[in-house]
Amino acid sequence: MALLGTLKGFGVTEIFQLISQQMKTGSLILSSPKAKVTIAFENGVIVGIISDKWDMDPRAEVLLKAGFLRDKEVKAAFEQQKKNAQKWHEILISQGNLKESFIAKATNVVIKQILLDIFQWREGSYRFEDWDLETENMLICHIQTEGVILDTLRMIDEWPMIKQKIPPVDYCPVTIMSLTEEIVAKHHLSDVDMHIFDLIDEKNTIESIVMKSLEPPFEALGSLVKLIDLGLIEVFPEGTKEKRDFSSARNAFFRFLAQASIFILFGLALTGLVMVGEPRITRELIPQEITSILDHQKALSKEIKSLERLPSTRDRDSYVH
Repeated sequence: MALLGTLKGFGVTEIFQLISQQMKTGSLILSSPKAKVTIAFENGVIVGIISDKWDMDPRAEVLLKAGFLRDKEVKAAFEQQKKNAQKWHEILISQGNLKESFIAKATNVVIKQILLDIFQWREGSYRFEDWDLETENMLICHIQTEGVILDTLRMIDEWPMIKQKIPPVDYCPVTIMSLTEEIVAKHHLSDVDMHIFDLIDEKNTIESIVMKSLEPPFEALGSLVKLIDLGLIEVFPEGTKEKRDFSSARNAFFRFLAQASIFILFGLALTGLVMVGEPRITRELIPQEITSILDHQKALSKEIKSLERLPSTRDRDSYVH
C-alpha cells in the first residue's frame, strides 16, 4: 500500500514521525526541484539512503576533499569494484590506503547533510511504498528515526545564529592558548570541539579544517564558533597572521633601537664633554666618586705627558755640551 502526497500538506518531519511510530518497513521517495532522495526504513529505522544527485559514492568525494585519498587511488578502486564483489572502500581498506574509521566518519557526514537538506524542503512530493526493500545501491546505515528528527530540528533551529558568526571560510584560525583539563571541563568542550581545536595550525583555513575534520559541516562550524566565542582561538585572513607577526616583531625592534639610541647618544655626549675638559657641566649628572676618579686620571695623564715630552733642539745641545 502506497502513501503519497505533497510536502506542502504533510512535511518531512511529520512523515518521518509517522513511519517511526508505526514502525513501517519500506521506501520513502522524496522529490523536489532540488533532487530526488530515497530513504529505506526497516521497522521504523533508517537503513539506507540514495540521491539521484550522486554520480559516485559521495563518501569518496568527502575523503578526497579532506585529503585522505588520492584521485588515482579512488578511480582504480572503482574500476576494480566492477570486476569483483568488493566495494571500492573495502578494496582501499584491504590495500592499507584507507582507515575503516574514516569511511564510517564520511558516511556520517553524508547522511547528516542530506537529512538536514530534505528536512528543509517545502516544495515537492512524497511517496511511501511498504513492500520489499532494495538497498543494494544505497548508502547503508542504521539510524534511529526519532533521534534524527530531534537532531535535525535542533540544527535547523541553531543554524541561523551560528551562520551569522562564521568568519569567511578562507580565514585561518590560530590558537590563543593550549587546552588543559581545567579549560575542557570549565567550558564543557565536546570531542568534536577538541578535534577541531587540534586541527588548527595557523595554516589551515576554516574550509580545510571543516573538510579534514570529517565532521558534519554544521557540527564543525558550530565548534569553531564556540571556540571563537570562548576566546580560545582567533581568525585572520589567510597570510595576514604571518604579516602581523612580522610587523609586530619589526615594530618591537625599532622601539628597542629608539630606546637604545637615547642611551648611546647620552653616553657619547658625556664622553665628549669629559674629553674636551668640561667635567663641571656633568658633575650634577655623574656621581661624585666617578667624577673624582676621572679628575685623578686626567691629572695623571697630564703628568705623564709632561714627562714624556721630547726635548727641544736647545735641550739636546746642552746635553751634548
